Amino acid sequence: MLEMQKRLSKPFYMMLSLPATAMGFALSVQISALSWLLSTQFGLDIHEIGVVWAAGPIAGILGQVIIGFISDNVWMWNGRRRPFILIGGVLASLSLLALPNIGIISESLGGIGILTVAIAVALSLDLSINISFNPTRALIADVTPEGETRTLGYTWMQTVSGTFGVLAYVIGGAWNNFVLIYFGAALVLLFSIIPTLFVEEPK
Repeated sequence: MLEMQKRLSKPFYMMLSLPATAMGFALSVQISALSWLLSTQFGLDIHEIGVVWAAGPIAGILGQVIIGFISDNVWMWNGRRRPFILIGGVLASLSLLALPNIGIISESLGGIGILTVAIAVALSLDLSINISFNPTRALIADVTPEGETRTLGYTWMQTVSGTFGVLAYVIGGAWNNFVLIYFGAALVLLFSIIPTLFVEEPK
């Protein structure tokens, strides 16, 4: 166990906030870029974009409940939350990379409709975010004592995650959504992997 985890220092709380920040950032990228991409790059009508957006929350409803239950009752890769944070982070990063390449994916699959591919990508992104979201929050409770220190952990999480959420919209507005998507894919991958290598979960 790292010394900063034993002492519950500020750097530890900041690192502990990164997985939740990764998932929040992925969600911000989706909100900022998905409708814009589908309308301006792939020519979908507004009602078709609505269908794509409807697919995501369905995956979220099922994903959060099922994964939340499973992650409470498994131990794998030296953690209960670690496997879901890693898997969800990698899948979310890949799904973000798929967003601007929906047309290429459609062509490589033999001309499957853009709408079908867009729904599949949106589903995979939302499901991967929801695979990790509950475990990233539960991890904070797992590694902090009940009381003020746990409250401090969630305060740090909200502060760091919220700051990066605002940064996502700033990047999209100051540069463009393509920069945001590729930056987001890298950030989500790093913020999902790095903390899980150093945070020790109690068995």
